[in-house]
Amino acid sequence: MNILPKKRWHVRTKDNIARVRRDEALAAEEEKKLKMRIQLAEQEAKLSILRGKAKERYDDSADRPKDEVIAESGHVNFFQDLEDGHVAHTGVNKEHEEEKKEEKEAYEKKIGYLTYLGQDTDEATGNVQWYNKRPARLDKTKNEKEIETKVKNFNDPLLVIKKYVEGDKKDTKKIKDKIKETNDSPNKKHKKKKKKKEKEREKNKDKKATILEELRAKRLKRERGERFRASQLIARMNGVIPVEVAKPKPPAIVQKYNSQFNPFLAKQNYPSSSTTSGS
Repeated sequence: MNILPKKRWHVRTKDNIARVRRDEALAAEEEKKLKMRIQLAEQEAKLSILRGKAKERYDDSADRPKDEVIAESGHVNFFQDLEDGHVAHTGVNKEHEEEKKEEKEAYEKKIGYLTYLGQDTDEATGNVQWYNKRPARLDKTKNEKEIETKVKNFNDPLLVIKKYVEGDKKDTKKIKDKIKETNDSPNKKHKKKKKKKEKEREKNKDKKATILEELRAKRLKRERGERFRASQLIARMNGVIPVEVAKPKPPAIVQKYNSQFNPFLAKQNYPSSSTTSGS
C-alpha cells in the first residue's frame, strides 16, 4: 500500500496542490497590478513630455477659454477614481489566463498528474510503446533479405494462430453448408427423393431386362437340347439310327487286396504294371 500521498508533507497531496495553485494565482494578480501601475506611470510620463514639447512650440492659451487653461496648469490624473478605490478594477486579461492554463495543463500531463477519464499514459505523454509500432523488418526494402526468416516464421505464434483460425473458418463454412442443406424447403427434398427413386427404378428395370434376356436364352438352349434328344430317340425306335451299346470302361485300378489304405499309389493295382511284370 502506498502511504506517501497520505502524508501532509508530501507534494502530491490535494491540500498542498491547492495551496500552490492559490499562491500562484495571488502572485499572478500582484504581477498584473504592478504591470498596470508601471504602464500608467509610463503613459503619464510620456503625456507630460509631449505636452511640454507642444507648449514650447506653440502656446494656445490665448485662443482657448480660461477654464481649460486653468485645468491644464494643474496635473490631470484620469485614473484618480481607480486609485482612490471609488471604482473597482475587475478586468482580466483572458488571453494571458488561457496561455497560463495551457502551460499548467501541459506540465501536469508531462509529470502524469493530469489524466482524463479513459485516457492512458501513452495518450497523456504522447509516447508510443514498442508493441504499438510497426516492426522495422517490415519497413525494409525488397532487395534487403532478412536473416533466419524460416526460423522466425516457425516460432511466430501469430502464424500458428492464423492457421487454426483459417481451419475454424473452413469448419464453420462446412457447418453452414450443412445447415443450409438441412434448412432447404420440403419441396426440394421431395423432388430430390423423387429423382433418386426414378434413377433406382430405371436401374432396376435395366437389371430385370438383362436377367430376363439371360433366362430366355437359357430356356431356348434347353428346349433345343430336349428337341434334339427326342428326335434321336424317335429315330432309334424306328430303326433309322442303330442303337449303340455303350461299352463299359475298364476300371483304372484293380485292387488285389481289399484292405489297402492308398490303392491308387500301389503299382500292382494298375493293369500295365501286371503285364510288364509277367513279361
